[in-house]
Amino acid sequence: MLSSTQLDAKNDAMAYFRGPTVSAAAAIGGTTGPSSKNIIGLGIGAKVVSGTVLSGEDAVRVYVRVKMPRGQLSANHIIPQQFGALPTDVIEVGNVTASQSLRTWQRFGQHRPTSCGVSVGHPNITAGTLGCLVEKDSRHYILSNNHVLADSNNATVGDQIIQQGAADGGSSPNDDIATLEPYQSIDFSGNPNHIDAAIAEVGADTQTTVEPEIIDIGSPQPTPKTALLYQSVRKHGRTTGHTIGVITDLSANIWVGYRVGNQNLSAWFEDQIAVMGIGAAPFSRGGDSGSLIVDAVTLEPVALLFAGGDSLTFANPIDLVLQHYGITIVG
Repeated sequence: MLSSTQLDAKNDAMAYFRGPTVSAAAAIGGTTGPSSKNIIGLGIGAKVVSGTVLSGEDAVRVYVRVKMPRGQLSANHIIPQQFGALPTDVIEVGNVTASQSLRTWQRFGQHRPTSCGVSVGHPNITAGTLGCLVEKDSRHYILSNNHVLADSNNATVGDQIIQQGAADGGSSPNDDIATLEPYQSIDFSGNPNHIDAAIAEVGADTQTTVEPEIIDIGSPQPTPKTALLYQSVRKHGRTTGHTIGVITDLSANIWVGYRVGNQNLSAWFEDQIAVMGIGAAPFSRGGDSGSLIVDAVTLEPVALLFAGGDSLTFANPIDLVLQHYGITIVG
């Protein structure tokens, strides 16, 4: 939760970048419509200097596709040095996309029974990640993203979900593992989204059993933990496997690009969590969408990974996902 100082600074920045008087080149824009806009989001979090997170020094983080030298910018394109009581920090993230996998990697063929953190997806997408096992009314479900299980709103409730995903050789009916439940649609109109999540009920057959353990991590705790700035977290995803990161933003508002059928669309997300990988390796890549992010020490669930850019991963706060579907995590 943001402090009053942080919230005031974020609101000032949102009013500035989305207000009627700001220059078009400095406004926030998605990948559709005003696609040339360089700024794609903002949030409140850590200030980073030369790749080093400055602990305890909050900033208004302005996310841009390309970071330009100040000397190459005209006066009306320069981002203010401060909003409210907080300084600004410009973060280059490239294009943030809710990307499925486009390549086949050596890991993650069919697993029966399967652990979590493996390749999964709707038959019409490439592949994402099975985040975790959840339950509601004594029934078990798998949790991942809408764009992984529900094909970015194009799926029909009752569709079969396959493990492994199609990019890894999976197909229906031989690789069916779960049945898609009613899901929260992604809004591509520019209105705020808060979750990209879907669940699918696991079949009763022992051949479709899903175990609660996440590969290389173990069983997550059933009770979620509120994200904290500078918190150490980890996940296991279909593409990059087990990675460790640090939370650098608790309240990111960001445009996220989606491939929907033959179209490139954008969705506006608010109050998302941003994670930076530790060291040279990224925290996630395409195909890791749907991974459960947990506290690195306690294994308490923190967030559901759904998008990423060149340097940052973005995730839904897990409590919003659990509350929406009325589910609890099986540990």
